[in-house]
Amino acid sequence: MDETTLQLPEAFDDWIRAVSRYPMFDVWREGRLCSVRLVHILRPEPGSPWDIFAHWQRLREVFPPAWLPLGYDVFGNVLFWDLEGGSVYLAWQGYPSTRYASVAPNLQTFIENLYYRPFA
Repeated sequence: MDETTLQLPEAFDDWIRAVSRYPMFDVWREGRLCSVRLVHILRPEPGSPWDIFAHWQRLREVFPPAWLPLGYDVFGNVLFWDLEGGSVYLAWQGYPSTRYASVAPNLQTFIENLYYRPFA
């Protein structure tokens, strides 16, 4: 799989619509439930600092090539969608690439669990 053969699955459009309104999700980390808010959503926008293909190209040297980065939280943690297995993962900034949290078994389940909570 390389940048010339990567095509975004149809579910990606559902993802963009949902995360634009509901950028938050929960994930377990070391026995604690954490709320995560994505602050940078990656999209296919060549030349943009948040171009999904540029980030995928850079990160595939560290993470499996089938893992498509979807966005970042404020701490630089990266949300990935495994295009081969379907699962969604969060990779923690500053930890080895082998240390990540399973967030959802598939993108649709993940989308259904997104939410928005305004900051007080």
